[in-house]
Amino acid sequence: MKRIVLCADDYGQAPTVSQGIIDLLELGRLSAVSCMVNSPFWPVHATWLLPFQHAIDIGLHLNLTEGKPLSKPFIEAYGESLFSLSALMYRGLVRQLNKDILEAECLAQIDQFVEMRGCLPAFVDGHQHIHQFPVIREALISAYNKRLRAERVYLRLVNEKIKWIDVKKRIIQGMGTKRFQSLLNKNDIPYNQSFAGIYSLSPRVHYATLFPRFLNEIKDQGLIMCHPGLPTSSALDLISEARYNEYQYFISSQFLEACRKENVVLSRGTFIA
Repeated sequence: MKRIVLCADDYGQAPTVSQGIIDLLELGRLSAVSCMVNSPFWPVHATWLLPFQHAIDIGLHLNLTEGKPLSKPFIEAYGESLFSLSALMYRGLVRQLNKDILEAECLAQIDQFVEMRGCLPAFVDGHQHIHQFPVIREALISAYNKRLRAERVYLRLVNEKIKWIDVKKRIIQGMGTKRFQSLLNKNDIPYNQSFAGIYSLSPRVHYATLFPRFLNEIKDQGLIMCHPGLPTSSALDLISEARYNEYQYFISSQFLEACRKENVVLSRGTFIA
C-alpha cells in the first residue's frame, strides 16, 4: 500500500477555487489543502474548512507574488504590492532581498492563518514554490524556528524526479531544492520524501493521462500537489481551464480506478514527522 498526501493548492485565492476544493473534500478526494491567507476571501473561506479540520491537513500557502503583503516591514521596504514571480526570482538570485523583512512577512502570514483557524498550520509550502528561493528559504526557516517548531509542522520539498526535457522542473529545482533540503536536514525539520504534480498547467494537457503517471512515480509517504477549481470567467486566473480539467478528473471514477491500480491510499502527512 502506497500512502500519499494529495494536496490542493491556492485555497482562498478565489471563490471558484475554494468551492471546487470543498466539493472534492466532501467526496473524500483530497487529504490536504494549502491556504492563501493574504486573499480578501480568506476570512470567509476559512470557515468553510471547519467540517474537515480533523480529517485533512490544512496548511499555509506562503505567498509573495499575488495580492497584498500583510506585514508593516515589508510594506515599508517594498511597497503595498507583492513581487512578480520573475522579479522575485531575480532579486533572490542576486541577493537583493532582506531576510529579516521576509521573515516578518512569513510570521504575519502564519499569524493570519492562526487568527482565522485558531491553530498553527499543519504544513507550509509556497505559492509558485517561492519558499525554496534564495533568501526566502532562510527567512522561512528562521520563522519556523520561532513559531512552528514546537508543533513539528512539516514543510514541502519540491524534489520531483526530472527528465532532461522537463524545463519547468529544472528551473524550480535550480532555484533551490538542494539548498532547501540541506537546511531542512540541518534544522531537523520534517518534510515529504517524494513529490509529484508539476506540469505546464496548459488546458491542452490531458490530465486523466498525466495523473496516473504521478501516482506511479511517487514513492510511499510522498506528496502530490494539484490545483483544482470550478469554471470562472475571470481573466485574472491564468490557469482556470487547467483547474477545471483537474476538478473534473478528481470527481470522476477514473481517479478512483487509478488509485486502486497503483495501490494508493490518501493520507495525512502525519508520517512525515
